[in-house]
Amino acid sequence: MLFNRKKYLVTLPETDCHNHLLPKVDDGFDSEAKALSAISTMAEAGVRHIVLTPHVNPEVYPSQNESTLKAAFNAFHNLIPNDWGVQTDLAAEYMIYDGFENRASDPSLLTFSDNSLLMDMSYYYESQNLREVIFQMNLAGRKPILAHPERYVYYSKNLKIFNEIVDMGCRLQLNWMSLTGIYGADSMKILNYLLKNDMYSFICTDLHTTHQLQTILTTKLDKTTITQIEQLKEKMCSKSIRV
Repeated sequence: MLFNRKKYLVTLPETDCHNHLLPKVDDGFDSEAKALSAISTMAEAGVRHIVLTPHVNPEVYPSQNESTLKAAFNAFHNLIPNDWGVQTDLAAEYMIYDGFENRASDPSLLTFSDNSLLMDMSYYYESQNLREVIFQMNLAGRKPILAHPERYVYYSKNLKIFNEIVDMGCRLQLNWMSLTGIYGADSMKILNYLLKNDMYSFICTDLHTTHQLQTILTTKLDKTTITQIEQLKEKMCSKSIRV
């Protein structure tokens, strides 16, 4: 006889440091109204600090750079009511494109205040300069974070690559949506390996739409996974990015 395992709703941590809430700059929110609605919902769910991290990828968004994103953030930031009790800051999610390692010492990079730098790769192929980027960023005093490693499914047959990446000084960030299994079996294989071995340092929304937020807030997980996620949230609190 089969028994239904009890499942539990997720709860967001107080800080979300990866999302695409800055409207009309990338593939994230396409209006101020939608972004503000999402931030209001996150505030009601207990989020108190949101770091907006728009994409920086000259091949996909050639008109966007650090200056244009700062201007967009300053305009949007002023629309958020103070009584929502949410602090907002700006960083960015940098694509590891060819030659990105040459920007390691660039003072214009949009990092967290402790010099942490959020980075990502294509979902279809590895950035060949990943290791060089990690090395140069650490050499320059940056603290690299690789966004949503569970989505790089080409690593599913070589899970030990993540041990190498972490040993090089790169932290890993989990997406809430990945926990739903939406990205397939190979993604879940990577996710479960990284959770089991306590290799994630952060869990973030990576929000692009209001629908994603509603999915996250209504997701239920089994007790084992919830325990792992709660431990990860505690790790974030004890070793949080200063932003």
